[in-house]
Amino acid sequence: MQRQNQWVLLMSTSIVSFMSTIDASIVNIAVPKISRDLRIPNNQAEWIVSVYLVLICILLIFFGRLSDQLGRVRLFQIGTIIFVLGSLACGLSVNLPTILAARAVQALGASMTMATNFGIITDIFPLNRHGLALGVNSSFVQVGNIAGPGVGGLILSFANWHYIFFVNVPIGIVAFFLGHHFFPRPKPVRGWPKIDAVGFLTYAGMILSFFVMIFWGQMIGFGHWKILGLAIVTLAFLAVFVLVERSQTDPLINLRIFQNLGFSFGILSAMLVYMCGYFNNVIMPFYLQDRLLLSSGIAGLILMAVPVVNIFSAPAGGTLFDHIGAEKVSFIALFIFIVPEVIFILITPQWSLLWLIIGLALFGCANGAFQNNPMIMGNAAPEFQGIAGSIAALGRNLGMSMGLALATSLLYHGISLKAGQRMTTYPDMHPDWFVFGMHYAYAFSLGLILIAIILLGIVLRKKYRT
Repeated sequence: MQRQNQWVLLMSTSIVSFMSTIDASIVNIAVPKISRDLRIPNNQAEWIVSVYLVLICILLIFFGRLSDQLGRVRLFQIGTIIFVLGSLACGLSVNLPTILAARAVQALGASMTMATNFGIITDIFPLNRHGLALGVNSSFVQVGNIAGPGVGGLILSFANWHYIFFVNVPIGIVAFFLGHHFFPRPKPVRGWPKIDAVGFLTYAGMILSFFVMIFWGQMIGFGHWKILGLAIVTLAFLAVFVLVERSQTDPLINLRIFQNLGFSFGILSAMLVYMCGYFNNVIMPFYLQDRLLLSSGIAGLILMAVPVVNIFSAPAGGTLFDHIGAEKVSFIALFIFIVPEVIFILITPQWSLLWLIIGLALFGCANGAFQNNPMIMGNAAPEFQGIAGSIAALGRNLGMSMGLALATSLLYHGISLKAGQRMTTYPDMHPDWFVFGMHYAYAFSLGLILIAIILLGIVLRKKYRT
């Protein structure tokens, strides 16, 4: 394949990756306006975020397995069209049931593209350019993950919430036709695909009970007996899933993929980093708009410091990967994360706004340099490339969802500790309570980064001992 065609295809897949990832977070900042516009309570408006994340996590592995049989390009292109139609339907929605149905369509398309994009890139680029190619794609994925509040704030400063979805339509159509023109033609499909139905149903049950536990736990507390019961149900589904997959000749997930320590710890460390990224998505808009009293437009511009720096640091990290390895680059990036986390733990409204911008920019630098996708895909054997891409995307979405739950729960737990009573909303009369809660939450975020450092340290030590 000609080199210029490779880069056109990389841009096509990366643009769709960006859109499908950003739609998991961009709606957060629009939830209050959607709630008022549709005349629904805030907690019901949050379903618009949750439905998208949950369905993607349920469908990712299914489409990853299907892509190995039907072809990744075919599934990616179909997913792009479905995602565009879902985005159009979201923008045209006028009530909660229609927007939830449209978000389900969006999630269907997004899961098809997320499950196949990494595999397509490793197929079309030679091995010695995987680092740079996956690094470029990582920049789009990571920017999509962290740019939601910033981009959403900018759109909402001059247009209504419908345009958060409408902007996907022309971009998605362009990406589809680029792919249609440049992608290699998919091979004809022979016979029906083999699907591990029992494995998929137990996996879906596990993911669903996990998310119900996470979202319900935020409302009634994670120590409640109902939440503990759901944790037991989730673990039971996991145990059954493992037993089923071990007995299947053609399983949904070949569990041998997790025998590679670099792959397993790569997934876990990537989840931890995405969890930390969501702390910024949840907490920083509150801090900028409610505590510092900045407009949504100005807040959006400040939050753009993360994705802007990320755009440059991700390809640079990918180039370094081609020379020294993804694990080394990611290990260094994790130490860079410590600096912004410490700034966020210590910062107060009396500090210059420049410190916050520096912290966000350093977070974007570290986030881009963290080569999670090349690290994960590089540790997966050739026969596992399709499912490895799906598991990587699943880890990302689980990390985002757990980050959302953790950041919210820790923020309000910290506020409650300062207030001496249970708090579940922003303390308008005591804004310093919020600052205490923010510091409390970011202290846990720093702990997650330290755990990721330990995991990658173990991988590097084992790698250079053998």
